[in-house]
Amino acid sequence: MSENIIKQPFGLNIALPQTTIQEIQKIAKEELEEITINPFINYLEENDKVFSGEIEDEIDKYRSQIYSLNVLMNEDQPRSTFITNM
Repeated sequence: MSENIIKQPFGLNIALPQTTIQEIQKIAKEELEEITINPFINYLEENDKVFSGEIEDEIDKYRSQIYSLNVLMNEDQPRSTFITNM
C-alpha cells in the first residue's frame, strides 16, 4: 500500500523519480536499523560480562578479598566465648 502512495504523482502531477524512491528507502532502512538494532547490540556488548559469567567470577573474587580482609583486621580482637561450665 505504501509503495502505491509513493509512486503516485503529487502536487502538480509530478512523480517521484526512481532514484529518489531508492534513496528514501535506503535512508529509512539505515535509520530504522540505527533505532532498533544498534541499541540492542550496544547493550549486549556493554553487559557481555554478565552474559558470559565473568561477572560472577569477579563477585566471588571480591567476596573472598573482603573475607580475607575481615579476618586480618579482626585477628587481634579478643573473641567472645561462652562459659559452658556452670
